[in-house]
Amino acid sequence: MAGRRPLARPTSLLVALFGRVGVLFLVIVLVVGLVAFFTAQRRINEIYDGQLIIGANVLLALTSDELKEAAATGAQGPLTVDSDILAPEDRQAFDDYADWRMFRIWQGGKVVLRSDTGPPLTPPAAQNGFSEVAGPQDSWRIYTLHVPHGDVTVQIGERSDIRLVLVQGIALGLALPLLLLIPIGGVLIWLTLSDGLQALRTLISEIGRRTMRDLSPLPLDPWPRDLHPLVRSINRLFERIDRSLQNERRFLDDAAHQLRTPLAAVKLQAQLIGGEGDAAERQLMTSQLVESVDRASALTDSLLTLARLEARRAVGAAAGDLRAETVAALADLAPVAARRAVELSFEGAGTYPGGDPVLLRLIAANLVENAINHAPEGSEVAVRLSTAQGAHRLSVTDAGPGIPPAERAKVLERFYRGAGAAPKGSGLGLSIVGEAVRLLGGKLELRDRADGTRGLCAVVELPEPRPASA
Repeated sequence: MAGRRPLARPTSLLVALFGRVGVLFLVIVLVVGLVAFFTAQRRINEIYDGQLIIGANVLLALTSDELKEAAATGAQGPLTVDSDILAPEDRQAFDDYADWRMFRIWQGGKVVLRSDTGPPLTPPAAQNGFSEVAGPQDSWRIYTLHVPHGDVTVQIGERSDIRLVLVQGIALGLALPLLLLIPIGGVLIWLTLSDGLQALRTLISEIGRRTMRDLSPLPLDPWPRDLHPLVRSINRLFERIDRSLQNERRFLDDAAHQLRTPLAAVKLQAQLIGGEGDAAERQLMTSQLVESVDRASALTDSLLTLARLEARRAVGAAAGDLRAETVAALADLAPVAARRAVELSFEGAGTYPGGDPVLLRLIAANLVENAINHAPEGSEVAVRLSTAQGAHRLSVTDAGPGIPPAERAKVLERFYRGAGAAPKGSGLGLSIVGEAVRLLGGKLELRDRADGTRGLCAVVELPEPRPASA
């Protein structure tokens, strides 16, 4: 169709796996880098905040004598680091931090000592602790220390960007080794995947060399332990395909054998009709020819039904009702029973939810038709539905010749015809029932009549369908 783009796909399994693993590796590196960054930031903030607390107390101790002297002499205005009130060694200590640190000392609500750096002057916070103050160009983190004795408040702070620079340096130092690991890790991943997929490529080549007729299982020994589940799955697939092909070949052989006889009879009867001059005899032979064609048609329908039964496994048909399908089958077969003077009786009230309605109809129709064909004239075919131990039971009882216990397993095989088989039967009716019951997960059993009289009772038990999970 014009305008449609083909679906993109990886050029090889190795590239696909390497791409996924590589992306995962990059994500891990990114996560590790972010964790390292925020961990370093948290630890640096803790360390530097501790230094601010220590610095405030040290500053208070360093300036205690100078503050007393300034109060005694009545100094006016705030003093700076360069004021003579500080000793030379104290001024040198403050100069070492002047670029990125600040301090202020308040006494009696007025600034009495301060550095030349820091944000604009604002009254100190009412409580001890940290605060973020934005300056004209920089942001500052400030610690405030109140000293009740002497009404002194000490503020010491540092630029926030100093911490960020330090964190970035630490994070970069951690990230560089991780970045170096990316190409090294990529090469190691590529080599590991290449070595690991070599066995898979060999397995693919081994399967590719096989012909359609070679379905023998693969040995486990040549392959790594990780590939054993895959090899077992392939062997199970080979087994199912081989079994399916054998069933198909056996089915075709049986079908060809069974159809050969009625087709030969039809040909012979057609030839005889062509050479018969008596009109009455020709009419009789024509009716026999029609019966032969009907038998061949019925056999063909049965063969097609068997061929289609296995496909019903994959059909998502809605759940049917065993009672409804049985009643429908009885209605269809009522004319057949009437022609043979066989009475049909039915018992089974309520609903009997089951599986595929097509399979349910096949089971009921073939069991009832088989019973009608074997029942003598004037007898009864009894159909009963019941529920016991979580299963629905369909029983069909007739008064025919019955089946000896030794043959009851054989009559379920295709084309098997016992001594008491109906002359017009194909030997497939009970095979169809058995296959349909198997697909529904049930079981079929052929029994003697419960009252001990002559006849056969065919019993089908089907499990109740499980409710759909929410």
